Amino acid sequence: MLTPTPIHVLVTHAEPMAHRGIVATLHEDARFLVCEQTPDNSHSPYALGRNTPVRVIVADLAAGIEAAQTLRQDRIHRLAPLAAVLVVSPVDSEMNVRRALEHGVSGYLPQSCQPDQLIDATLALARGQRYLERSVAQRLADAMTQDLPTPREIDVLRLLSIGLCNKAISSELDIAVGTVKAHIKALLQKLDAATRTEAADVARRRGLLDPTDTDMAQSRSRRHGMRSGQFQEASSERELSAA
Repeated sequence: MLTPTPIHVLVTHAEPMAHRGIVATLHEDARFLVCEQTPDNSHSPYALGRNTPVRVIVADLAAGIEAAQTLRQDRIHRLAPLAAVLVVSPVDSEMNVRRALEHGVSGYLPQSCQPDQLIDATLALARGQRYLERSVAQRLADAMTQDLPTPREIDVLRLLSIGLCNKAISSELDIAVGTVKAHIKALLQKLDAATRTEAADVARRRGLLDPTDTDMAQSRSRRHGMRSGQFQEASSERELSAA
């Protein structure tokens, strides 16, 4: 009886404990042959994938997107093996999942997943299938019926979320106050929110706001010497209406 050829899996994760856990879980299953790529190695994960028969790359979000983009480009030039990318990340917000899928990632698991889910996902990708953990898939499915804010609306939302009033947002983005009001009205509709505060809360839950970008926006506004009157309390809804 012929022994099945093992599935070559490359693991490269930025978080050491997650990396070790993924490697240990896959090592225990005889169907996988696991190789590792750590941040201090000299080769990139996708470069290693070109030189070994890697079928699945298991990575963190940033490395996964990078690998998927490079593999997609290599496929155009017919240089890459048939490798698929599985992202394992503590961040499973709608926007991050969408971004990963748009860049060519084939599977997405929350970092809190069970070992059997990791094995099932890796096997699915090795068969050429996609895999989304159930809660991730449900969240994404629910969001697909909703319109995404435009990039400019996201700019307004980011400033709105740190408490800037319409006039301050107008000054920060160099647009008319009336334009700011129109963007806020559109945001309330798209996020199904009744107030500015609720809109910001919904956006955070859906991952539409990057905490780092929000912190930078707040720091920049303070450096510009915004008067205290240009900020509003979180509970204030004076500018609820865009009219």
